[in-house]
Amino acid sequence: MDKLFIDLKEAIINGQTQTAMDKTKLLLRKGVGVHEIIKKSTDPSFKELGEKMQKGEIAIPDVLMSARAMLAVMYVLEPIIASYKGFAKGIIVIGTVAGDLHDIGKKLVAMLLKSRGYTVIDIGIDVTKEAFVEAVKKYKPDVLAMSSLLTLTLVEFKNVMEALKESGLRSKVKVIVGGAPVNVKYAKEIGADAFASDAFEALEAVDDLIYNKIGKYSL
Repeated sequence: MDKLFIDLKEAIINGQTQTAMDKTKLLLRKGVGVHEIIKKSTDPSFKELGEKMQKGEIAIPDVLMSARAMLAVMYVLEPIIASYKGFAKGIIVIGTVAGDLHDIGKKLVAMLLKSRGYTVIDIGIDVTKEAFVEAVKKYKPDVLAMSSLLTLTLVEFKNVMEALKESGLRSKVKVIVGGAPVNVKYAKEIGADAFASDAFEALEAVDDLIYNKIGKYSL
């Protein structure tokens, strides 16, 4: 049985979508529970990928392939997870701020969050403060995630935070920010709840926000 867990973990890390689905189905047929599959295969793969990314040992395209494999595993597990009332996770609204058309990093974060069981609503790129506010009103997310790659759009994070306050929504949603021009100091200045410098940090930070934990990425 241990070999199957290792095989699934390696399939995820290597971005082998079909193999990951097949191994997951085999584990389920052998009577292995969802929690055990997550604990022994998907969570370790998240950890290893995160470490490789931080060390520069893996490129973004490879991480995207791994994220797709993770999504494939969650696709198999989803019908079972849906029946577990205690397993439900939160709603995340994610978008790239106004003036920025980059979305690779945002897409990666969205994919990782989905593969972790979150409901993710991607509202796209070049998102205005008004659009962020409307999305919070419409979807009532637990967490709002904003990203940017351009320094000249940095002010947009502050504009969104002020718009949330003015609309009376700030206290109703946790906010995480990230992207190349963002740092911890700026995230604190605008009153964000968490900051992440890469996709795997974002995943851990969102987990902390959802479960009201003070983690290393909390502000």
